Amino acid sequence: MNGNRLRDRRIAEGLTITELARLSNISTKVISQTERFLTDPTEVTKRKILNGLNAAKKPKEKPYDFEYIFPRMDGI
Repeated sequence: MNGNRLRDRRIAEGLTITELARLSNISTKVISQTERFLTDPTEVTKRKILNGLNAAKKPKEKPYDFEYIFPRMDGI
């Protein structure tokens, strides 16, 4: 897998970029650029995005794992 699963999971959760940005407390620009692989945000920003995605899940659903949304690209 090259990149991340952010866009697919955001759409699967029924979220717009604006909604995810609000839940994540970051800008829509960062979400958009991350989804299009134009930027590689810091781990802190990625964790905010992950928290926003997980906030949209129903209470009984398993939360997303960091490595699932943002897989490591170094092959480790």
